Amino acid sequence: MTTAIIGIGNIGGIVARDLATGGEHVVLSAGNVDDVKKLAAEIGSLATAAETNRDAVERADNVVVALWLDAMKVVIPEVADLLRGKLVIDTSNPISVGGDGKVSRTLPDGQSAGEVVSGLLPRGTKYAKAFGTLPAPLLAASAHREPKPAVLFYTTDDVAAAGEVERLIRIAGFDAVKAGGVRDSLRIEVGGDLHAFGGLNGRLVDKEEGASLVALSKV
Repeated sequence: MTTAIIGIGNIGGIVARDLATGGEHVVLSAGNVDDVKKLAAEIGSLATAAETNRDAVERADNVVVALWLDAMKVVIPEVADLLRGKLVIDTSNPISVGGDGKVSRTLPDGQSAGEVVSGLLPRGTKYAKAFGTLPAPLLAASAHREPKPAVLFYTTDDVAAAGEVERLIRIAGFDAVKAGGVRDSLRIEVGGDLHAFGGLNGRLVDKEEGASLVALSKV
């Protein structure tokens, strides 16, 4: 299998490295092709640099879109005709960071980025939200944790997608716990009870605790 990573910033670059370390072929794409080629060379033989986002999507079975939400609103329509039949994994959080470092939501209360992104996809695309529940430094430091792997929560409405998302999360060095469907995405976005910058307050959990937390009613 091959997974495209669109966006190689903090989250995308880490996901690309972790998947390749686990044996997944990855094809990388971003605005600066030179940066893409540099990262692909650093990762090694399982990573390939794509010239464009469309090139990356065409060569992949799965697509991880690791961009800010506003950028996704531009990029996804540009590749939408190529997404049918593929799994699209969205890492986004509905936030912006001001010049003073203050984080604020970019969507109305009660609306998740998952709902917005899934609504941009053409019929026949499989969708899941994953890889965005930990900030980049914690995501990088927590892969292959011992003795019990750390959990990455995910949401999806697609049964077939769930199995593939869990495979990718395991390859990346984590345990996967489903937090529900797309309507539950708020729980795993910034400020949600299952996000590190939310109810978990920066704390990692194992699979047993993660499953228990999912079962709790949203506060």
